Amino acid sequence: MSATTLNTITLKNGTSLDTSKYTVWVAGFIQQSDAYMYLNTDGNFTATTGNYININDGLTVNVPNVTNLGNNRLVFLVTEITTTPAALSPTTGYTAYPFNAAPGVCPPGPYDIFEFGPNAQYDVSAVDSFGLNLSFTVANDSLVYGAIPAISRPEIAAAFNTFTGSDPLGSAFAQLLYTSPTGTGYPDLIMSQFSAIVSPKDWLAINTNASGLSGYWTNTINDFFTKGNQLNLYLNAATVGTYSGTSDGTKFTLNGPNKLTVTIPVSDFAGDQGFMQAVRGIKTGENQDEYYAFSQIEAAIFQAISRGVLLDGVVGEGGSISDGYTSTAWTNIQNWYTNHNNTYNQEPSVYDAYAKFFHCAKNHGGIIMGPNSDKTLGMAYGFSLDENPNVGSWSGGNNVPSKTNYSVGSGQDVTLTIGRWIPAM
Repeated sequence: MSATTLNTITLKNGTSLDTSKYTVWVAGFIQQSDAYMYLNTDGNFTATTGNYININDGLTVNVPNVTNLGNNRLVFLVTEITTTPAALSPTTGYTAYPFNAAPGVCPPGPYDIFEFGPNAQYDVSAVDSFGLNLSFTVANDSLVYGAIPAISRPEIAAAFNTFTGSDPLGSAFAQLLYTSPTGTGYPDLIMSQFSAIVSPKDWLAINTNASGLSGYWTNTINDFFTKGNQLNLYLNAATVGTYSGTSDGTKFTLNGPNKLTVTIPVSDFAGDQGFMQAVRGIKTGENQDEYYAFSQIEAAIFQAISRGVLLDGVVGEGGSISDGYTSTAWTNIQNWYTNHNNTYNQEPSVYDAYAKFFHCAKNHGGIIMGPNSDKTLGMAYGFSLDENPNVGSWSGGNNVPSKTNYSVGSGQDVTLTIGRWIPAM
């Protein structure tokens, strides 16, 4: 007996690409325990492998009402018509696009991911490197989530160049726009346009000895872990509650609710680690609450580094720190991605200009990015842990507008558009 359909996702090919030369593909899966349901050509999740489906003419996906583990994705891919991509694996991901390098599988063309699920938040923020301009709408919701569908790829590339040329910290990030193959015959350049705008962590993973971004946050991290520094934050995820403690110069030791003790070592953020979530796996003898609290606090630190507010939340040795001081500073939107002097030592803050371009600028190079529901940030796209803070008090209306702040459920049909490749005439 087939599962009841909760809602549909109508896929629209808005690329304007010549379908005699190029193909837009989708593959998808829903995880149930250790098993997977795969998207079939009829839009139902009944297939046994994750084969890619040609959606040049669109497709209606039926979201089933099934128990799942939340690991559910639609993966979109654009290739030349002569290329048929290999089946999607839910356990072996794609490598850092557009680099033809291990680990993972190299996708033949630009791709992007849409996260969804039965009675779950919907989200176009799963890929760190900007591959496709995806957007979606939900029935009875006036917002457009993701990239504005009318904006074409050439316009996005031009906006990024304008931004990196004008933002105070942008020049180091200009190299992240890839406009030619990174290897012999790889990847496909669709209409000779840019492959991707690459995240700093992917760039550094491939170009380990290159200049520009290497060690970008070293001084910030060293200041953050100075001996005697204090933190006091409210964690709103995992083991919820207040965590406070000090640094001995090599690590923060934080005491939390239920007698939890969490250790955050400087080594997790040293060198280029500030550009990526440095969360390790669970250690032998570590209980689940300890590990979840640790991973969420490291995520919060990563977010604060990215936004340039990490040192706003620190009080030095001998100073007085109040309850929630750190989390209040880290969720102060007015300081996100700004050229302010940090509270800790009045030195200029350093932020991730790549994230700033996609997340919280209302106008880059004449392109208007869509606002979130509270109309405070105007972020166009959210990536990984930089979606919304996991500390302090946070309004769902301030989430990035690539992700619903509610679960999409019965009857809430969705329209998802793969955005323009060429400017509208």
